[in-house]
Amino acid sequence: MARRIVVLGVGNELRSDDAVGVLVARRLASLDLGEGVEVMEGHTGGLNLLFDIEDADWAIVVDAVDMGSQPGQVEVFEAAEADVRVVERTASLHHVALADVLQLAEMTGVDTRVTLVGIQPQLTLPGEGLSEPVAAKLDEVVELVRGMVEDALESPPPETADGTDKGRGGAAES
Repeated sequence: MARRIVVLGVGNELRSDDAVGVLVARRLASLDLGEGVEVMEGHTGGLNLLFDIEDADWAIVVDAVDMGSQPGQVEVFEAAEADVRVVERTASLHHVALADVLQLAEMTGVDTRVTLVGIQPQLTLPGEGLSEPVAAKLDEVVELVRGMVEDALESPPPETADGTDKGRGGAAES
């Protein structure tokens, strides 16, 4: 069975920079990223986002994330390797914190590899349009995610702990 990669852009288009994940997803959806790659707009789906990623081999989640850094700063990290204190401090701008979604995924046996691409927002007040520092990073984030997907499709699936190839057989394993 072919590898399934989900790129999930989340955010609220009515809260300025919080829209960045959705806008990245829209741009990526217009590109041919390859077989087995699905680009989705998660908007502010909260815990429902688990259903979007649960059967994927790899989920790349793009979101505006308050990391306490400079506006427009882009950080990429694996959810499985993230220090719990960092994930808990890294507050998603939605009603369910990023840490809550990741914790529930682990508790329910969702073993999808999750990579987070966070963009530090400058503005999250009601309003449409990205701030200048975040808008300046939009194309860079699109190319970053596109490159991550291309690299994954060019390499063989990683082996799981039991020695089987990820993506072969039934449910995704990691």
